[in-house]
Amino acid sequence: MHSWNQGYVTDINYTKGYYGTLNPLRIKLCFLAQKLLPPKISTACELGFGHGITLNFNAASANARWYGTDFNASQACFAQNLAQISTAPLNIYDDSFGEFLKRDDLPQFDFIALHGIFSWVSEEIQAQILEFIRNKLNVGGVCLMSYNCQAGWAATAPLRDLIRTYSHYLTPLGKSSSERVKEGLDFVNALMSLPCSESFKSPKLTSVLTTLSKMDSIYLAHELLNEHHHPFNFVEMSKLMGQAKLEFASYANFSDHLTNIQLLPQEKELLMQVAHNHSIYEMLKDLMFSVSFRSDYWAKGTIRLTENQALEELLKLKVVLYIPYANVDYEIKTYRGSFKLNEDFYQPILETLKDNQPTSIATIKEKLEKSLKRDVQFAELVEAMIALSNKEHIKLVQEEEHIQESQNYTQNLNRHILQQSLQPQNYINHLISPVSGEAIPLNRFELLFLYASTLFKEPKEWVSFVSNHFQKYGEKIIKDGKELSDQETMEELEKQAQAIQEWIPILHKLKVI
Repeated sequence: MHSWNQGYVTDINYTKGYYGTLNPLRIKLCFLAQKLLPPKISTACELGFGHGITLNFNAASANARWYGTDFNASQACFAQNLAQISTAPLNIYDDSFGEFLKRDDLPQFDFIALHGIFSWVSEEIQAQILEFIRNKLNVGGVCLMSYNCQAGWAATAPLRDLIRTYSHYLTPLGKSSSERVKEGLDFVNALMSLPCSESFKSPKLTSVLTTLSKMDSIYLAHELLNEHHHPFNFVEMSKLMGQAKLEFASYANFSDHLTNIQLLPQEKELLMQVAHNHSIYEMLKDLMFSVSFRSDYWAKGTIRLTENQALEELLKLKVVLYIPYANVDYEIKTYRGSFKLNEDFYQPILETLKDNQPTSIATIKEKLEKSLKRDVQFAELVEAMIALSNKEHIKLVQEEEHIQESQNYTQNLNRHILQQSLQPQNYINHLISPVSGEAIPLNRFELLFLYASTLFKEPKEWVSFVSNHFQKYGEKIIKDGKELSDQETMEELEKQAQAIQEWIPILHKLKVI
């Protein structure tokens, strides 16, 4: 008989992350980039929601009627509490996927999302997930599937197995998974320092281990200690999704839409040799970029658009600048490092958006053409929207009815998150904007000063509030590995108060505070 956790790490809860690929609004831009008609989404479901941060943010954004399940009761309880705080309509369950599959009280869904689940469960559970998608996803509906990719994991698989085996058999009983994975990783790093490791060491392997060593141990426990771990190549995933009558529609990560600016001419030439077979094309491209994680939208039927039709749909969308205009830059990070965007093309776009107000892409195109004194084609316009979205400079804007409906929910949630930032641990480091339906990442200093700004008018009062709070609870500031003195602490707090002032007007325009 299976244990209830079925091989998944459950002695520690998952991290409190937010994943924008699960926001249904993103589908519009990603589908249009592939010249596909975006579907209308009114019902949505997240399978394996962890703490339910993304689930609750989506529900609070009023972008669909949301349902979700996660068989870890502690995490489901946390998610349920957030839903009660926001008051947004949300149906939360702690069913296993097998139990969820058998429920007869669920609607049909237009959108089903899984982030970081499919690669970490058994083949039996994978089959249940695919059956759920096949049975419960509407025709024309979309599934977001995120999974570990074979191309990036193949070289590290033996060391992952060693970390898991060491943690399982050689670490003391009674230690948590996060403690055991850290000891396993320390052991592997000791191995990599020996001369014998030169026979299998590679730049990729060294880079991965360096990255893992800096990461949160709770995340690492879920990533490395699960009984099941299945990195897939794209051909394998296509066959599995085909069992649920789904076909690849579009990339969910904006960076994956930008391969043209990253590939060398000879690489493009080789890809063109297999371009008639999309699955092999994607498999080859993943190898070229050594991709370790993919997030893709799969659809149960799509409607292909002409370029003119796709442009017509694109021009209907609105975007908003998500940062202070003074923080704009023209560098974009990709799989192949950083590239400089063409300022002559991008500067007029960002100038149009500088007041941080929702602006139609039709307006952007009109002003861009006036600046360039030429017509702007669909391909370059959609690539610009994708590139700026990838940089987190811009976000799509929700329809006005969703913005209005969601404001009370998001204000309830944001108020709670700001209050919780008073605690040094277990706070959520995002706030949600009803304008975009997406989150803004904020560190604890930023959250604390934003909270103080809701209580006091003057920045010096914010500094006093945060300083008194730190003193009351004995918290110290560590910077560059050194504990700051009282004077240095005050100087740092004043610096943080100054920095947040630039963001406060933006957050008001985005209706975050």
